[in-house]
Amino acid sequence: MRSGFLVIDKAPGTRSSQCVTRVKRVLGGKVRVGHGGTLDQSASGVLVLLIGRATRASRFVMMLPKTYLAVARLGVRTDTDDLSGKVASEEDPGEVDEESIDRALFSLYGYRDQTPPVFSAVKVKGRRAHALAREGLDVRLAARPVLVTFLERTGPIKAGRDVPLRMVCRQGTYVRSIVRDLGETLGCGAAVLSLRRESLGPFAASEALPSGYLATADASSLEGKILPFSSLSGSFTSYQASLAEEEMIVSGSPLPLGKLARRGWGEHGTGGYVLIFGKGVVSFARVVHEDGACLARPVTNIILEGP
Repeated sequence: MRSGFLVIDKAPGTRSSQCVTRVKRVLGGKVRVGHGGTLDQSASGVLVLLIGRATRASRFVMMLPKTYLAVARLGVRTDTDDLSGKVASEEDPGEVDEESIDRALFSLYGYRDQTPPVFSAVKVKGRRAHALAREGLDVRLAARPVLVTFLERTGPIKAGRDVPLRMVCRQGTYVRSIVRDLGETLGCGAAVLSLRRESLGPFAASEALPSGYLATADASSLEGKILPFSSLSGSFTSYQASLAEEEMIVSGSPLPLGKLARRGWGEHGTGGYVLIFGKGVVSFARVVHEDGACLARPVTNIILEGP
């Protein structure tokens, strides 16, 4: 079985876990299947499934930028920060205009502290916050730093209260929280009406398999859709290792970065990590400075050959 990435365009109403379970069942119970970050059940778009040894790349896929299209409904507050939840309050957004919305969006750019939605997968003392909230417990989540690199209104207000948005953000950012905070900045409240993930790093919805395809796919057809590790080479600055350097990687030894053969520059800032390709290994390595030298220290090695 090939290892790599299976990119799904998840339909609204389908759970991310259903896609993982279905692919695992089709490929066989012994094949490891993970994900590069789930989507809300009501959301649609890119869900990257990690097949076989690619499950070890999960943390690195999750750190890649995500692009979302959303519609924010002004004048409503819910317990989930989208319209799937219980409405806490609803009002006429009044005189909120496009200029004031654009100013509010500008204030949500960049690094900022964000409080995740109570109905989220954030863990509280070992349990998911959404599970505690559904039990009626008082869940209080701490704010945490997130990064929003792009946020804009993509069209006019519709029906006097629906605002189309495009957003690019990094790991840990909740679009529902951004929309909630937009509503609070405007003073009228807001919740997500619809949400779609257009891309995750190099993986785009336009090239993804519809989640409905999984219902009839067999192992052979799914395996043919698995993308190789080289799919990530455009996101991370990448290098090619010689056989001698590959032996150092497998042993966990750091390599002088300046002596590695560069394959390409990465398009995305990836927290100081680079990707090194060998004949039988792919390595995620961290760039470090030690004793006056710039080194690539292997962090996660994925062996491509052998059992």
